[in-house]
Amino acid sequence: MTNKILGMTGLAVRAGKVKFGVFLTLAACDEGKAKLVIMPSDIGASNRRSIEAKCKNTHVPCICVADKTSLSKAVGKKDTVALAVCDENFKLAILKLYGGGIDG
Repeated sequence: MTNKILGMTGLAVRAGKVKFGVFLTLAACDEGKAKLVIMPSDIGASNRRSIEAKCKNTHVPCICVADKTSLSKAVGKKDTVALAVCDENFKLAILKLYGGGIDG
């Protein structure tokens, strides 16, 4: 299942529907552009807390998948710590594969 989620995330990247990094992810949530936030399971505690708090306040679903290395490889960006999917259809497809997600 994780490979399918990473594959769908890679498609979203190629479609230009993703913002990378903690700062841009938080900004996308504030601007109402983020539809889904994806973090690796080995993200730092401080970043995890700030992203989860922002997602809860802005009602954006947030999920953890794989590790930094696998997520980075799937999206083609080195050291990917967080990303925001900015497309409703990709959000729905990824959450369907994930099994619901954590509602913000």
